[in-house]
Amino acid sequence: MNLARVHLLLLLGATLLASSSILASGNPDAATKPLQPFLQSNCFECHDADVQKGGLDLTALSWDPANRANYDKWILIHDRVRDGEMPPAKQDRPEPTALKDFTSRVSNALTQHSAKIQSATGRTILRRLNRTEHERTLQDLLGISIPLKDMLPEDPPMHGFDNVAEGLRLSTLHMEKYLEVADAALDEAINLTAKPEPKKNRYTYKDEKGVKENLALPDNPSPNPKDKYSRKRVVFRDLPDALVLFTAADYQLGLQQFRVQRTGNYRIRISAYAYQSAGTDVTLRLYTNNFREKRLLGFFDMPPDQPREIEFTGRIQKGEHLLFLPTGVGRDQDGKRLSDYETTTDFKGTGLAVQWIDVEGPLFDDETWPPKSLTDLFPNVPITPLDPKKHRTKDPGARAFEIAPTDPAASVVPVLERFATKAFRRPLDPGEIAPYADLVQTALTQGDKFEQAMRIGFRAILTSPSFLMFEERPGPLDDHALASRLSYFFWSSLPDDELLQLATAKKLRDPATLKAQTERLLNHPKSAAFVENFTGQWLDLRSIDATSPDARLYPEFEEMLKRAMVTESQEFFRELLTKNLPITNIIHSDFVMVNSRLAEHYNLPNVRGEQFRKVSLPPDSPRGGVITQAAVLKVTANGTTTSPVMRGTWVMKRLLGQPPQPPPANVGSIEPDTRGATTIRELLDKHRNVASCMGCHSKIDPPGFALENFDVIGGYRDRYRSQEKGDQPPGKFEGRSIWQYKLGPAVDSSGILPDGRTFTSIHDFKKLLLTQQEQITRALASKLLTYATGAGITFADRQPVEEILHRTTQQGSGLRTLIHEIVASPTFQTK
Repeated sequence: MNLARVHLLLLLGATLLASSSILASGNPDAATKPLQPFLQSNCFECHDADVQKGGLDLTALSWDPANRANYDKWILIHDRVRDGEMPPAKQDRPEPTALKDFTSRVSNALTQHSAKIQSATGRTILRRLNRTEHERTLQDLLGISIPLKDMLPEDPPMHGFDNVAEGLRLSTLHMEKYLEVADAALDEAINLTAKPEPKKNRYTYKDEKGVKENLALPDNPSPNPKDKYSRKRVVFRDLPDALVLFTAADYQLGLQQFRVQRTGNYRIRISAYAYQSAGTDVTLRLYTNNFREKRLLGFFDMPPDQPREIEFTGRIQKGEHLLFLPTGVGRDQDGKRLSDYETTTDFKGTGLAVQWIDVEGPLFDDETWPPKSLTDLFPNVPITPLDPKKHRTKDPGARAFEIAPTDPAASVVPVLERFATKAFRRPLDPGEIAPYADLVQTALTQGDKFEQAMRIGFRAILTSPSFLMFEERPGPLDDHALASRLSYFFWSSLPDDELLQLATAKKLRDPATLKAQTERLLNHPKSAAFVENFTGQWLDLRSIDATSPDARLYPEFEEMLKRAMVTESQEFFRELLTKNLPITNIIHSDFVMVNSRLAEHYNLPNVRGEQFRKVSLPPDSPRGGVITQAAVLKVTANGTTTSPVMRGTWVMKRLLGQPPQPPPANVGSIEPDTRGATTIRELLDKHRNVASCMGCHSKIDPPGFALENFDVIGGYRDRYRSQEKGDQPPGKFEGRSIWQYKLGPAVDSSGILPDGRTFTSIHDFKKLLLTQQEQITRALASKLLTYATGAGITFADRQPVEEILHRTTQQGSGLRTLIHEIVASPTFQTK
């Protein structure tokens, strides 16, 4: 068994041992005896064995914190009594002194138990890199860009995030996949082939075989069914400077002249303009296609009559070609299609005029060769070209270089030490490199070439616990562990040289230095990983593809809109972070971050182009904040109907940090009327009449009702869409009257909160939410702290969170301020 497999087996055992010691036992009698008078006077009447029948029987509840379910019950009891939910409003309230004494005793017991565990094992148990962190770490460590995370098993989320230690288990499947990923990464980094010569070619659609054949068709197709041209029609127009596309049929628009022979990054430049579009833009969608699936690389709004040149870089796989699909073409101003005309000569409808397409690649980060990934991996080791006369081949993957140290055995340790120091994210301990060096030396003595032998050592390092795991010990983090916590918080990757140098000099813990480094990391382009990964899980943006909206009810939904939805939420968070805007903007803001496609969806005029920008909202706009963003509204619907329960639960859990209790096991679910004949409010009214449902639904339903004016793709509505009875919708879709759906019953977005306050619209509801500014900031602080440390918020963490909240509030409650206070907190700087 090689060292890499030994490492992984030891790692699996260590993880299982750490996770099994999270909780310790308690003393039932000593803990519960002082609480009995309060429970007897205020709780036993409703919470005994006879009344509950399988529910919460407080007469039999002991203090057993080693039992997670028991511990969670006591937290629930504490929180509901503290918040005044228990005893219920219809019962007499306990005396203030008795209430305070009870909550204090329970709080102290819960805190002491939680703190005892933390002092022994730390808040964060043994934690490995999740697959996103694994991929980005390998990419930065080896100087490569290939995707890797899809080779690894998915990481189950805990406490809302997939980087929390409790969910990051290890299995034999992980062991095998870590080895495969290490090999794939090393194969990419150790590139010994000849330098691929980037090719730059200009293409025009006029040279496409299928286009030429289409232009050769008669302009007036014969109506004779026996005529082979009767079912075919000219869909292009040949102009002196361009070819006009009047179709979006993908089988006709592939650029077959260009086919990628080598996977890599390619620079693509396009010149095109909207044709006969009555002054409006035409959107060009660019895909890669391999005849099995197509991938959207980007989309661009092309202006009318005046050519626009666009340039961007994208990764294209071997065997793929490019596919250009225009949007909204093939119709005239009356909504008539090209097929409604007898000849294309008379057609005055919209098209996209494509002048030329330049493709250059594959591209490399620098002009040096062999690539930097290879020379960095083997520093100070000669890399010599092979004699081309002895190695003649047309295979682009054939070796053109060899790694040829003068003394292979003497080169092993320096190369491995440099690599392991970066991979382990800390200085090496004395003798730590020896087992890895021994593996390489053994391979050399058995006749392996230097490169093959070194691969064994690299592979062992990349599958070792010191690479795969965060090395954190109970108590304050050492400077190198703190450097990793910072870099993985903001970059999802390993620390760079500046962080490591500060850690080695033991200067990182200095408050001024820590603040400056936090600013540097946030300002770096790599902080895009923080925005993407945090918002993707906090706002549930990763579930954007979980449902597919019914095409008959929502024909306007397409891939560009879906992409814009997710980008809006990310750019909104980035704007709050960059400008340090108040956290209350999460509930309501006077601006949105949109491009032309999303602005159209939001009925915001005068926004052109695919680039996202900050747009001020009119005072009466229902938009602004997170809860009215299209992405959030889509992930909280099922694709056909909206659910106040789903959306209300989302608001309570994600924004207020108050997740509702799961429904009783014997309560059935609500089946929505997909025909649109019955509203969800009518269905819920019947459900809420069940006594066991009323308590929770009085909290869950109001936020959902407030959002009922937004459909399953986040569009604003006054009436539900229906597939059966209803009225003809006004306006047009793609130039024609809307026939796909009808307008059904009116939307009612009113509601009443548990405390009796009422609202009639999303505007009113936002105002009510804004009265809970402290709770909203507390909830976000808890989410950020969980993500930053890889551990859920325990009872002992509640006071530190309050201290973070207090300091943030004193400074204006900005998002960036909150992040700085989290980094400065002992909780962040302690295991």
